[in-house]
Amino acid sequence: MTTTQQNESMKKLVFTYILLLYAVVNLSAQSQILPSYAVETNYYEGLLFGLKGGVNFPRLYYTNQYVSDLPHDFVMGLSVGAFVEIPFNEWLALAPELNYQQRGGATSYVYEQEYNVSYSLKANYASVRLPLIGYLRTSRSVRPYLLLGPDVGYVINGEISLSQPGLDIPDSHLNLTKSNIDYWYVGMLGGVGVRANLVFREVVLVVKMDAAINFGFTDTFSDAEHNETATPTNVHAYNHQGKRLSRGLEINLSIGYIREKKDDVCGRFKTYRAKRAKD
Repeated sequence: MTTTQQNESMKKLVFTYILLLYAVVNLSAQSQILPSYAVETNYYEGLLFGLKGGVNFPRLYYTNQYVSDLPHDFVMGLSVGAFVEIPFNEWLALAPELNYQQRGGATSYVYEQEYNVSYSLKANYASVRLPLIGYLRTSRSVRPYLLLGPDVGYVINGEISLSQPGLDIPDSHLNLTKSNIDYWYVGMLGGVGVRANLVFREVVLVVKMDAAINFGFTDTFSDAEHNETATPTNVHAYNHQGKRLSRGLEINLSIGYIREKKDDVCGRFKTYRAKRAKD
């Protein structure tokens, strides 16, 4: 996929998520289940179990000026996970998460005005995240929030690709190993989102959408690369004197189920139904 195609895909996906966000908010606002039920139900008293999925737009950042000046591109990857949200009170919660995410970056340039070079690194990570969630509104079923927390990941697998069409050599593809990437990733995750609480057949469902920046702190160059015991693939744009940092933007859609005592949920729901019937 070319850079232009990737950019067009990113625009379409972002637009699709904006439409989904509008639909979620509109559905909650116009639901036949009145917002007063959401107010009367203390959602924060129960654990929220959920699944999430979305897209990640990562890029590699280099502290070495020569490599940093090259035209670097975002790539598009998958982001999926499972989480449990543990409420402390009605406006603050902790949401531990197991996450699978594709990170990396790409660069395309012309070497000394002679031939094109296209280089990409894609790494698949398993991560543990501990974001703290702060809700900005607690009086309605639609609630915006902020999230911030640590993100620790480990490389499962991945690939480095190099294409030099101006030369009579085949494209090269290398599997990621400890000789060409540091397997550990440590960073922070911060973003904004919106949560809609819905009731469906006496079950409290939660739909969440958020956009967040994953900000890597650790150098992704391996010790072998810094010690010059690993042979570089992209020899012309390869410089390990600085650091290579992984950062990006991710957009996720989540759906969850609030685990409460069945008697409490059904009791409140029946009371609400009875109240509506009298009105």
